[in-house]
Amino acid sequence: MPSVIERASSGRAKCRACGQAIAKGEQRFGEALASTYGEGESLFWFHLGCAACCRPEPLLAVLEQAQPVVAETERARLTVLAQGGLAQPRLTRILRAERASSGRARCRHCRESIAQGAWRLALQMFEEGRFNSIGTIHATCAVHYFGVEPTVDRLTLPSNELDSDRLAEVVAEMREGAARPILPGLAKASDEASERESARKSS
Repeated sequence: MPSVIERASSGRAKCRACGQAIAKGEQRFGEALASTYGEGESLFWFHLGCAACCRPEPLLAVLEQAQPVVAETERARLTVLAQGGLAQPRLTRILRAERASSGRARCRHCRESIAQGAWRLALQMFEEGRFNSIGTIHATCAVHYFGVEPTVDRLTLPSNELDSDRLAEVVAEMREGAARPILPGLAKASDEASERESARKSS
C-alpha cells in the first residue's frame, strides 16, 4: 500500500499529528504504516502542513511526485517546512504553544519549573505508529532546545489556537530566550541528553 496525497472524501478522519478533523475536500497526506489492528498496512492521515512539520521524510517522498495534485506554491512551502525538520529533527516534536495550566511541569530543556500562565511549547514524538507526549519546554528555551527559532508556520498548525497577538507574545519570548547565554552545566546536560536519545534510536 503506497503513501498518498489526495482530497478527503469525508470530514470524519482526524489528523494523527494535531488530532483535529480533516475537512471534506481538503488535501491530506496518507502515510502507509503497519496497521495497529492486525496484519498488513493502514493509511494514517495528516493535514499536509502537519505532515510537513511532523513527518517530513515520508511526506517529501510523496510530495515530489504530487505536482498535479498540490499547487506549486503550496508544494514549495511544504518542502521548506519538511526540509527544516530534517535539518533540525527536534522541530518535528512541536505540537502547540500554550499557557501553562499549573506550575507543576518542568521544562524538558532547562529542568526548571514552568510557572503557571507562562508560555510553553508542548512536545510529542512519533513512536510505533503513534504520537506520544514527551513534555513541555519554556518558550524562552525554544531556540536553545531546537537549535533554531521555530517558524510561524510551525506555531499555527490546527493544534494551535493562537490569535495574532498571542502568537506575537510567543515569538517575542522565544527571541528573548535566544539572547540569553547557555550556562555551562545546562549545555553539558543538554548534550548528554542528546547522546542518550541518539543511542536509544540506534539501538
